[in-house]
Parts: sequence; structure tokens; C-alpha cells
Amino acid sequence: MTSPHSNNLAGAEKHAARRMSLDGQQWTLIAAVIIWLAYLVLPHAGGVSGFEVTFARPAAAEAGIKITEYVYAILIGLGIGVLTTLTLITRRAVFGLTAWMLVTVGLFYAVFALWLRQTRSSADDGVNMGVGMYLSILGVLLAVVAYSMVALRRDPEQSHIAEERARREELDEVGLTQRAVMEQERRSMEGNPLLIDDRRRRAAQRHRPED
Repeated sequence: MTSPHSNNLAGAEKHAARRMSLDGQQWTLIAAVIIWLAYLVLPHAGGVSGFEVTFARPAAAEAGIKITEYVYAILIGLGIGVLTTLTLITRRAVFGLTAWMLVTVGLFYAVFALWLRQTRSSADDGVNMGVGMYLSILGVLLAVVAYSMVALRRDPEQSHIAEERARREELDEVGLTQRAVMEQERRSMEGNPLLIDDRRRRAAQRHRPED
């Protein structure tokens, strides 16, 4: 049977698991957000800005922006622009873990988009990758590394609660085991014929008249 205090610790551990500790990586994520903001105003490709690609403006279509680049821009917009900002403000693990997933996929799309650009002649449309695209990839790399560092480790508060809970539950388990052993010994003594006969013999001796 789990003690009420153990239940409180379990609840505290669940509450701590909902938060993401950004110790040591907060400024890295802030840098990623700043780089993403710069990407919005810098050229993604040719004269098309990252903002125009992210929101699929007509100028992006006229410049021949490919579907992989649209997907990349949307992924990092959600992963860095929205969810990383929310993670920095709220420290909610659900935002951080979702952002980690999006920026990791976004990194793959960045490599894919660059490869597609390199494998076709720029003379086809006269559009080359801009500085904003390359800078945004740096921001994505920073975000991936930062999230990998914090998402794969346990929050210090959560670790402390888990250790305390394990220690108390271990003590509870020992107490239950000792109680079970003592109960078993008591039943064995009560059901032992030799002990029963010995008690009867002693009772008979006490009631036997003295010579």
C-alpha cells in the first residue's frame, strides 16, 4: 500500500516533468530566435526575403522557390519562431519537445533544399541561395544542439523527487515484507502441532494436584 506522502511525491514528479530546464542553453535558444528574426528580413534566395517564403507571398512563387524551401521555412517558423519563444517564456516541456522535433526535421529539409539548389543550374531561374538561408541554418543547428542537451537529461528537481520517492517506496516495501514475514511466522507457530501439544502439557501440569 502506497503512503499518502509517496502519492504527493509522485504528483510532484509529474509536475516537474512538465517543465523543461534550460540551464546552460537558454542563451543558445535566444540566439536561435534572434537569427530566425534576422532570416525573415534577409534574402532567402535572390531578392526574396525569408518572410516572403515563410508566408508564401507571390514574390516567392515568382522567384521559383521550391516546395522543400517552403516546408523548411514553415518548420523553422513554428519550431524556432513560435515554439522556442514559448519554451523560453513558459519553460513548458511540451513546447520544447515539439520544437526539438520540428527543428530536427527542418535541418533535414535545409540540407535537402541546398542539395536541390546545387544540382540544378542557377541559370535556369537566375536565383541563388541568399545569406538569410545560410544564416537560418546556423540558427537551426544551434536550436537542435541546445534541445538535444536539455531534452535528453533529467531536470534536477525531477531527479531529486524521483530519488526521494524511490527511497520512500523502498522503505515501504521493506516494511511490508517484514510484516508479511512476521505474520507468516505467527501463523506457523499457531498451527504447529508440537507447540500446541506443549501448551496443553504445561496447562495440565499447572492444574495437576500436588502430592
